[in-house]
Amino acid sequence: MKRSHLPLFYGICIGAVAIVYFLMLSLLDLHENPFYRVVNIIFYGIGLFLLITKFKDKTEGIFKYQEGFWAMFRSGIIATFVITVFFLLYITEVNDVFLEKLLTVWKEDHNVKPGTVILGLALMGFSTSLILSLTYMQLFKRSWNTREGKKHTL
Repeated sequence: MKRSHLPLFYGICIGAVAIVYFLMLSLLDLHENPFYRVVNIIFYGIGLFLLITKFKDKTEGIFKYQEGFWAMFRSGIIATFVITVFFLLYITEVNDVFLEKLLTVWKEDHNVKPGTVILGLALMGFSTSLILSLTYMQLFKRSWNTREGKKHTL
């Protein structure tokens, strides 16, 4: 697999795992509790970690900070897109009562539409991708504490 195809592959895998997890929760009737959504952060974390380790292997350990960051961030965006499209289809076509049950507190005070929930879901996915990408790049960036790196100091 080419290095440029890694974000697409891992993004689809992260999205698929999150969808399977959601469907398993729905079989157990636990999908209405938003607390279980926190586990998706673990899926993102594991998927992006596997991506950057594979990316590092493909480049033989030498890659620019920006390349690694963009690979992880693109993968997170793709995963978010996959999850968001699935969730939109789920709340509008498969289980249209789900949104009402999920938002019982807000339903009384605000008029919450599926678009608002989808926007919130997408923003959570984008921010998770951004934060995890920046965090992992601190672990995987090349150190400047080498002879070559000391050339760049004043």
